[in-house]
Amino acid sequence: MTNVETNKPRKVPSLMTATWEVATTDADPLAALGASRGLVGLLSTWEAQLVGEAIAAGATWEVIGGRVGVSRQAAWERFHGDVHEFRSRVKSDIRELRNRHREEVLEFRNSVKSQARKMRPSH
Repeated sequence: MTNVETNKPRKVPSLMTATWEVATTDADPLAALGASRGLVGLLSTWEAQLVGEAIAAGATWEVIGGRVGVSRQAAWERFHGDVHEFRSRVKSDIRELRNRHREEVLEFRNSVKSQARKMRPSH
């Protein structure tokens, strides 16, 4: 399944890439170990984002659970909070865009009305 919003590959966050580099190339095993632990947290966030995208694309909790090796109930318990947050964020962004669009339409309409008044011939 591709990114449903853009149908393009996802961009890996630069922090995740940098952490991966340290975990796999640092000569100091303690630095690599620390980076590995950081990578676990970053991957957890990445995984939750992918679950949110999958739910938005119509995937069921049963399918998601199967992909991560747990039951649908376990998948729901693990990810539903993140998905709810993701949906809330998307809905908030949509509301903000809709409101901004309404404001711009009103401004444009008022501007056109004002220009039309100026162009009316005087009697």
